[in-house]
Amino acid sequence: MTVLLGIGLIILAIFAIVGNISNSKQFGRKIMSDRLYFYIFLLVGGLALIFF
Repeated sequence: MTVLLGIGLIILAIFAIVGNISNSKQFGRKIMSDRLYFYIFLLVGGLALIFF
């Protein structure tokens, strides 16, 4: 069950990071925002759920 949750978190975080980067390029904002750090944290958390 935690493996499925981890995979879901990883997929969600990847989509969020890609969307955030494309929005930043479109509007000319800085790419590394606080929200992006949160998505990277989600990605790492998803990986941890899969492997542990």
